[in-house]
Amino acid sequence: MNRLTLAIGLALSAGPLCANDAPAATQTPASAPSASVYTYDPVKVIGQRLFPYQEGLVLDRAYIDEQIRGNGDIGSLLRINPNVQFDETSRTSRNMGEIRPADISINGGLYYQNSFLLDGASFNNDLDPVGPSSPANIQDVPSHTQGIALDTSLIGSLTVYDSNVPAAYGGFNGGVVEAESRKARDAFSGSVALRMARSVWNQAHIAEPALGDFQQSATEAQQPNYDKYELRATLEGRSRNGLGLIGNIVRTRSVIPLRGYTAGRSSASDNNEKEQVRENTSASLRADWSNGEGLELGASVTYAPTDERYFIINAKNGFYDLKQGGPVTSFRINWQHGAWTWRNSLSYSQLDSSRRSEVDYWKSWARSSQMDWGVTALSGEGSWGNIDQSDRSIGYKLSMEREALRWGRSEHRLQYGLEYRDRKAEYHRLNDHYSWLDPVAINTCTDRLGVIDADGCSLSPVLATGNGVVKGRGQYFSRRAIYREGYFGASNREWSVFAQDDIRLGLWSLRPGVRVDGDSLMGKTTLAPRLAMSWDAFGDRDTLFTAGLNRYYGRSFFSYKLREGRESLQLEQRRSGNLIWTDVRQYPTNYRFDQLRIPYSDEVSAGINQRWAGLDLNLKYVRRENRDEVLRESIPSLDTSGQYATRISRYTNRGRSRSQTYTLSVGPSTPLRWAGSITNAQLAFDYTDVRRNYNDYESAYSDAFDDNVRYDGKIMRRWDIPARAFNRPWTARLATQTRLPEAGLLWSNFLRYRGGYRGLRELGREIYNGESIAVIEEIAYPKSWTWDTSVEWSLDLPHRQETYARIEVQNLTNRANLISSTSATATYYEPGRSYWLELGYRF
Repeated sequence: MNRLTLAIGLALSAGPLCANDAPAATQTPASAPSASVYTYDPVKVIGQRLFPYQEGLVLDRAYIDEQIRGNGDIGSLLRINPNVQFDETSRTSRNMGEIRPADISINGGLYYQNSFLLDGASFNNDLDPVGPSSPANIQDVPSHTQGIALDTSLIGSLTVYDSNVPAAYGGFNGGVVEAESRKARDAFSGSVALRMARSVWNQAHIAEPALGDFQQSATEAQQPNYDKYELRATLEGRSRNGLGLIGNIVRTRSVIPLRGYTAGRSSASDNNEKEQVRENTSASLRADWSNGEGLELGASVTYAPTDERYFIINAKNGFYDLKQGGPVTSFRINWQHGAWTWRNSLSYSQLDSSRRSEVDYWKSWARSSQMDWGVTALSGEGSWGNIDQSDRSIGYKLSMEREALRWGRSEHRLQYGLEYRDRKAEYHRLNDHYSWLDPVAINTCTDRLGVIDADGCSLSPVLATGNGVVKGRGQYFSRRAIYREGYFGASNREWSVFAQDDIRLGLWSLRPGVRVDGDSLMGKTTLAPRLAMSWDAFGDRDTLFTAGLNRYYGRSFFSYKLREGRESLQLEQRRSGNLIWTDVRQYPTNYRFDQLRIPYSDEVSAGINQRWAGLDLNLKYVRRENRDEVLRESIPSLDTSGQYATRISRYTNRGRSRSQTYTLSVGPSTPLRWAGSITNAQLAFDYTDVRRNYNDYESAYSDAFDDNVRYDGKIMRRWDIPARAFNRPWTARLATQTRLPEAGLLWSNFLRYRGGYRGLRELGREIYNGESIAVIEEIAYPKSWTWDTSVEWSLDLPHRQETYARIEVQNLTNRANLISSTSATATYYEPGRSYWLELGYRF
């Protein structure tokens, strides 16, 4: 690893990080100006900016390998970025068996309005990224915003654009997370590794009043026991003609044993111990080739399905499986001819969010001598039915870049491009699903026509009188909801054109750009101007001031359209003692789709990048004003056709928010060397203030959002109250990686301090200027800090082989960091001390 390459990796505008073994030029993002614009004597170069406008940061393969992996998702890597915040409640001491990716917010944007790319292909799942709060929902199947659970071992570099984002990127209000899969090495090589984490090794912080329920849990919300295993393997090499191939497979599995019935009660005839399972398999194959004369070809396919098995508590035959993910593929042709470089990318993805159930019914029997498995007055059996959802996307992107063109005293780097995506979403209930409800006492199961009803009637004596049934008599279901087989689809044709000119004039750099996007689902065309500036104050690149004015437009989600049809699939039937069903209600649609404006963010940024005393310091301010954001409101339908309910829900552009983010990152310009050790370090601080009048697009709007309130003694509009999620005001993060090559040791650390975040509590009302207003108090949750560490020891073997052992410890000091507390039993803490053990072999 040469000094120049290492310096380039460490001097990123958002902060120095580890360098890659590849030449620096190969790490420069296509949309960023090449470092060759600035000519220096290589001997004197100790840090060139890959991002001269402080657009973000790059995490290279070395950093990805050396940092604490945790569950191996992208969120674990992005903790070092001070512009990124995380959902406080997604990972607690109560659900440490989960493996799904963490939701992230970039500069105050909502987690579902980031753009995730893999080798140029989008892997956002835009079916319904907010979805239901619980997987046990008869109509809605959860759909995670990251359509695939991309394992970090597949990634060669990870680029995050968090401000001054180039015009080549669109479809976001937060930021862009672009993963590049790793290229094959020249030599034939490979690796295999096994990792594991177990609840018996780990510590869970549970409030004493909730401890009993936790230990006897029957729900995925509380996971006292789990075993997580990860197996991964890589094989790579390059042929004599330069064709590189790398294959990678990672399988992560978490088994979560729970009780089948609540409150520690036991069923007489059903299994009292049941297992939930989370399983993700990420398989990737990448090929690349170059003729050495300007033509480069690349192709990659990643298939990452996730399978999650759940069961319905207090019920028999209640298992169901949620299936998500799918293939993400891309094919790339880059051609350099003369002064121009043409970059072509063709991509395809099909991301699913589906459900499979054991049976196609749900029955809520009164407990009887035959239906005796229940532990309450009811014995439930069945599940929620089979549903397929898919988000298919075919896209093409062309980007044309010109080498520096001199015009008078100025240099210009031109970039033009276009992009097109054809997208289609589907919601398909595969078969009729019957929900049998409201049992009533009866003495016969033969209906008026002489037919015996064996499905919805039983003569087994009921064990207790109540709610329509009589002890000692039989029962029949008097109500039935039918969720009929049905299909709904929505399509969206998205196109964009963009252009930008990166200009250098003396000590000044200026990058004006513009992006135009079209969206057929909403029928809107948007214009997003982009402008970034930098000033090399003394001409030595030691002091660099940056600023920017930018607009970003977000994306539309298929749930806005698909919800319109789902409720219309439901039919309600009733019957009396004659056991003949009668249709009583065809459910009208409760949602109506109306075309919306596209949400947008106006950004103002300013910063300074300073090299001083061997350090690289980055100070940045980003302000976002977000408008036309989407939430839900209830209105009269005024419908006379009967298609819609009297009152319906629709999505509207009444959402608004603003955010201010101050960040400072500091790190050495070159690695620190002492007593045979080599240390890289990165320290980052941020102050974030987010104000939002809603939580997500399922938040219900009311006129009260515009009312005055008294918040902590100050009069303000309700929408001006600080956001409760993704809004830790103060955070500090320190990442270090220390190698002792002679001993074969690697020691990595990640320390994170987070100031207490803000909760809300309404105290009552008061009169202000003749108006009754709410009085709201801030609940300050305590600050928290954690120390994660890992130690890896490797042993060299003959013929360039190596074996290693690694142990990761998260929350090393086992601090009980409070997340929220609304009652004695609803008190949640961050995970306590937890371990991952990894054993591996490389050749």
